Amino acid sequence: MTDLFSVLKENVKGEVLMDEYTLGMYATDASIYQIKPKAVVLPKNEQDVKTAVQIARDNGITILPRGAGTSLAGQTVGSSLILDFSKYMNKILEINAKEKWVRVQPGMVCDDLNAELAEYGLHFAPDPATSSRANVGGMVGNNSSGTKSIIYGKTVDHVLEMKTLLADGTVLNLSKKSQAEIDHIIAVGDREGGIYQEFRKIVNTHKEEIIARYPKVMRRVGGYNLDEFVSTDNWNLSKLLCGSEGTLATSLEVKLNLEPLPKYKSVCVVHYAELSEAIQAVETMLQFNPSAVEILDNTVVALSRQNLTTKRHCHFIEGDPAAILIVEFYGDTLPEVMERAQAMITDQKFQNLGYAYPLFPEGSDYDDVWVVRKKGLGLMLGLKGDKKPLPFIEDAGIPSEHLPEYIDRVLQICKKYNTEAAMYAHASVGVIHVRPILDLRQAEDIERLKNITEDTFKLVMEYGGSWSGEHGDGLVRSAYNKRFFGDRIYGALLEVKKLFDPKNLMNPGKILEAQTIENNLRYGVEYRDRELNTEFHYRLEGGFKESVHMCTGVGECRKMLGGTMCPSFKVTRDEEHSTRGRANALRMAMSGQLKGEVWAPKDCTK
Repeated sequence: MTDLFSVLKENVKGEVLMDEYTLGMYATDASIYQIKPKAVVLPKNEQDVKTAVQIARDNGITILPRGAGTSLAGQTVGSSLILDFSKYMNKILEINAKEKWVRVQPGMVCDDLNAELAEYGLHFAPDPATSSRANVGGMVGNNSSGTKSIIYGKTVDHVLEMKTLLADGTVLNLSKKSQAEIDHIIAVGDREGGIYQEFRKIVNTHKEEIIARYPKVMRRVGGYNLDEFVSTDNWNLSKLLCGSEGTLATSLEVKLNLEPLPKYKSVCVVHYAELSEAIQAVETMLQFNPSAVEILDNTVVALSRQNLTTKRHCHFIEGDPAAILIVEFYGDTLPEVMERAQAMITDQKFQNLGYAYPLFPEGSDYDDVWVVRKKGLGLMLGLKGDKKPLPFIEDAGIPSEHLPEYIDRVLQICKKYNTEAAMYAHASVGVIHVRPILDLRQAEDIERLKNITEDTFKLVMEYGGSWSGEHGDGLVRSAYNKRFFGDRIYGALLEVKKLFDPKNLMNPGKILEAQTIENNLRYGVEYRDRELNTEFHYRLEGGFKESVHMCTGVGECRKMLGGTMCPSFKVTRDEEHSTRGRANALRMAMSGQLKGEVWAPKDCTK
């Protein structure tokens, strides 16, 4: 590894990091997993990426492209050479406002991009909760969607072209091609032609099985997007790489479709005394054509009211709701967005659904509602105490007509295993993120993790839903793909992987040939913290060590626009200077996972 470091340092213009401190910080993301990488490269340009990939290939080291590291499924951790695009390769390369597209580097942050596009009245429409730090490359790799997917769909619906690098050094410029154009590429007889030729065979051989086995819900990101190629003769392999989690190639540039910004917006927050009532109400709201219907349960509402950052935004919450639905409307006039919302309120009242219905046009109150929604994920994961609401069954996409019954049965599964749960997210498209509350330092909770997952997986199959609705397969769901898709489609996915990455160098163990859910946990039964005497008692957090564990990895501290966090990261763009990076380093030092001396005076330890 010392030789690898020397070769990388000598040939890469960007930064090469291989110290234990840095590797520890890059060993986690926002998931429940931890795997230490071999090295981290922050490439300055395209040539750096090509050079680093070649060196990794020559040394038999696997490659993991990474952006902000906000994955909830563990896609961005692995024993690999990590390519972090977020510091340098984060530029807008070209904007074409007339044709409504933009070309960017993979490290471009979603909100930063949209801030630039706003002057043209345009935006990149996918809107994940992590948009303030999510990199476009990561959004493409994960096929992200977010709160507005009911009208805008997923990232795959907006990717027009990609410039990508295969592990063998081949550069592919992917865009929409007719079958005649594909015939011409195949006739050239090079690596690109071979890919098109074999991929065509895979799709044509398994076409009927793809149609039969892929779930008929919009929110599906599991496996590879073979279903994008069965109902059209115009093929765009960018759509295959979208959602491939870095297992096929590395993105160098991405060309994205842009949508006009909505002219007017409104938001209604419907309050419910019972959780089941809120979920039941979702289907009744869809007839009014909302742009989003988001659910927050009482756990998230309570945390939002307590948190120093969000409590001042919570003025719109009335009483003590078991759940709220945040219902947004877009339109061409202000009366239109207010009247449609009011019609929905009238219908809710007629059906005796809800007890409060505050309605706001776009403005400060409207913004407050969405601040609470977007920060809800981080607040929920940072729940105080040993047990945390964990992401492992949260990503199922269920046909909306079955959603109330599905959620009720999932909660019964949790109850069966004596486990409480919290929930939030995209009720409008059948994706409610249910988070069982567990402590994976306890053996019995690891068993609950496995049992709850198994029972929920069977339930998702029963309802014809998707196992991965937006957070992806990663380490947490990939092991179920063979059962989910069946032997034939799983075999086809393996063929695709081998076609693009025959030496299995690109982010192995994700989507295919994966570990089971309980391996490589960040916290496990062997995890122990050193006991420290501190002058400040951290009573609210339950002690100093628990205050450190409240960092969930979602990376809110990495945002560049607005807010108070994190000034040192904004200046340096270095993970070690983010609050997340510091918390990870401190956690690893406290648990004895960093080699060398623990960074504390000797008289602080018991």
